[in-house]
Amino acid sequence: MAQHPGMITVRRPAGAVRSLEADLCVVGSGAAGLSAALEARALGQRVIVVDASPQLGGQAVGSAIGTICGLYANGEGPHRVTYGVMDEMLAALTANGDAAARRARNTLILDYSINAWMRWAEDAVADRGVTPLTGAVLREVMVEDGRIRVLHLTTRWGDYEVRANAFVDASGDAVLSWLAGLDLNQADQDIYGTIMAVFEDVDTDLCGSWPRDTFHEAMRRRGGEFGLVRHDGFIFPVARGGRVLLNMTHIETPQEAVGLALSGIAGRRQIDGLLALFRDEFPDAFGKARVALYGQPGIRQTRTIRGQGRIRVDDVRRGRQPDDAVVRCSWPIELHTEMADTHWEVFDADHMHYVPFGAMVPQGLDNVVTAGRCIDAEPAALASVRVMGPCFAMGRAAAAAAARLGGGSFHQIDIAGLQRDVADNLSRADHDPWTRAFVAESGREADGA
Repeated sequence: MAQHPGMITVRRPAGAVRSLEADLCVVGSGAAGLSAALEARALGQRVIVVDASPQLGGQAVGSAIGTICGLYANGEGPHRVTYGVMDEMLAALTANGDAAARRARNTLILDYSINAWMRWAEDAVADRGVTPLTGAVLREVMVEDGRIRVLHLTTRWGDYEVRANAFVDASGDAVLSWLAGLDLNQADQDIYGTIMAVFEDVDTDLCGSWPRDTFHEAMRRRGGEFGLVRHDGFIFPVARGGRVLLNMTHIETPQEAVGLALSGIAGRRQIDGLLALFRDEFPDAFGKARVALYGQPGIRQTRTIRGQGRIRVDDVRRGRQPDDAVVRCSWPIELHTEMADTHWEVFDADHMHYVPFGAMVPQGLDNVVTAGRCIDAEPAALASVRVMGPCFAMGRAAAAAAARLGGGSFHQIDIAGLQRDVADNLSRADHDPWTRAFVAESGREADGA
């Protein structure tokens, strides 16, 4: 006869706090944070990566972004501009057919399978000995003599404290500087986010070659009937047949939990409206379509640090290379300040702009470096460097700087030495074999119109 379990009595211990310690703590596990954690581990650092979500991958997974932008230069046969841990991820995803190159905006982007990205990230973290702390909300930082000493976090299982010599803020919201009580920057107008989605049971053979203007025109003409607020965006078949990925909504991104939850609901209603519109307008391709996946709210920009340096729009447009450059990129200025449309400034084939290390280092903290969308940049300038390619490169630069830190300050890092550490991301120009057979856009988007 089966032995059924009995019961015991349990009670939360008074003052129970679990402690973790490492050389480096990375807050956020998206593109920038994942890169920082894995690069630092490869340099021999003991690493903890913290994320408020219950899974690793940040917006690359939770928001179902589905595309890697800013990874290649511009022009007809662009070379890659970001190297490091990205090499291994790309090799794995392309070998399994889980990523493919696509021409758009005078460059190449990579479509990727969201599940494949998530599994690669999880395996890389586990296999290389990075300690993951997920579902952990940061509630307090303890600062002493300009250095963060301890993070206090809350999980469903109780509280944690994390101690480290150095910290990488890849939270997207500059949460370490915010909780340390520092002044931060914020755009003086809304920067809209997006709910991504995947439709399945689509006739991609039929609609795959249609210019995106085909969809945009229908959205402009009839969007009001279906509750749509945006009239542009991306739609294209993804790595597996019968599915299309959509980036065609705009949502507000209030910096408080109730408002963001309501924005997510509003964005998913827009997805339902897109499905209804496309079924009605394009029944041969979308008549049987349904939503396979709704993403979580995708946030483009909130708070940014006040750094030792700043990226200005004029620096981006002119392609100025600062003395402390550690990242390069040629992605357009992609600014989402209008609900109906997106502002694009696409650059020519020879263009390159840069992220200075000073823009990654917050004033007032010696052992914190930021990576990702919360670096110091004017809003329109940030719109050209917050995508995944440069975020991976910023993560690598942050890890290399942390390995050099010792007991010193990120404000006094040997810049020449750091640039040698990340030289590939400033000068290497390989042409990846998987970009030889890219998918060409058939509309104006391929050349950046």
